[in-house]
Amino acid sequence: MKLLAYIAGKCVGRGTIKVPYRLTQRVPLNCPPAFLGRYTVLPGDTFFAIAQMFRVRIEALAVNNPHIADPNRLFPGDVLCVPGFIAYPSCTLLRPRGRVPFGTGGVAFVNFGPRGGQAVSFLATLPQPAVFGNYDKYSGEIFIPGIGGFGNQLFATPEVPPTWSSRVELPTVASIMPNSSVAIRPFNSVTGASGEAILEGFIPGGSCQ
Repeated sequence: MKLLAYIAGKCVGRGTIKVPYRLTQRVPLNCPPAFLGRYTVLPGDTFFAIAQMFRVRIEALAVNNPHIADPNRLFPGDVLCVPGFIAYPSCTLLRPRGRVPFGTGGVAFVNFGPRGGQAVSFLATLPQPAVFGNYDKYSGEIFIPGIGGFGNQLFATPEVPPTWSSRVELPTVASIMPNSSVAIRPFNSVTGASGEAILEGFIPGGSCQ
């Protein structure tokens, strides 16, 4: 069992006083379905830093965590509900656009990235890109209304047909909005030409559970 807090002894003159620290986590009973998820406070965290990390208003973070009576006093192990535009984690099925070989399909997984921002991971079973024309690679892309598109190259496993995967980490200025689209399309790594999307989906697609 991990001890999340302790009682520290401090000498003052001839006596000793005990300074109390929290012995238990402060955890919300539940978070609204449309929230990004839960965040566990780490040493040194503040409401301001957490709000900046998840790009939410500090007022929204405070008002939606009433179990934290004083936002200026956070303790490691406290759990916060993080408000946002879509629920995390979220899964979106990537459905074929037009005619594709049997077994072609995939999923886009939306969650927090390693650096605390937002990220979209792609996983798909695809034929070789040349099936769709003069292409040798695939890209996974997300388009956010009012902001623009972001993408990354997919990489294949050695199986036949291979599984292709990649992760797109979004810059801090971008927040995934409802009805953002995700797609996989072939492209030519020499000429830079891209083909039509062969798989497509829309966020939010639903819970991954």
